[in-house]
Amino acid sequence: QLSQEKILKIMNMVKNKEVSIEGALHLAQKEVYAEKDSQDLLTGSQFNFSIYKYKHYRWQKRILQIDFNTKTIFNIEKGIIKKQFPFSQVKACEDTERRRFSIVFHGRQDYELEAVSLDDKRKIAYLLSRVIQSNSYKRPAESCSGRPAECDVIHEGLLDLQQNTLTSTEWVK
Repeated sequence: QLSQEKILKIMNMVKNKEVSIEGALHLAQKEVYAEKDSQDLLTGSQFNFSIYKYKHYRWQKRILQIDFNTKTIFNIEKGIIKKQFPFSQVKACEDTERRRFSIVFHGRQDYELEAVSLDDKRKIAYLLSRVIQSNSYKRPAESCSGRPAECDVIHEGLLDLQQNTLTSTEWVK
């Protein structure tokens, strides 16, 4: 919900022809999300969306539940949890044509879905961006378990910058 002060400000912008009605709606939605961000209302929240999943050559209706309480995404079919994806596995959310989108996971096949409406697709994309953003904060802090095999080139992994002399810097595996 927006405060009356913000609502009046947006209404005056429409009245003074600074913004169209559609622009005002978009601005109000941005304000609502900004307030949610500042209060971090997503923590402990659960969001359910009707979606369609392509399976066996047809689109099947499902519920996509994004649960910030358990930090898990659920695929629910007829009241039964079919799949669970921990937030840590979410890599990206790719926007495709119309209402379709894909959730990209670390070490799993992409999950192609279709939202019931464009508004739902936008909300899902926003929530998934928050999940991805929270993952990016956690990844650098994770410690590297085990030592990589001895080789000349490191393809993946963490490097530490070690500054022991005044003239040079050394990167340590």
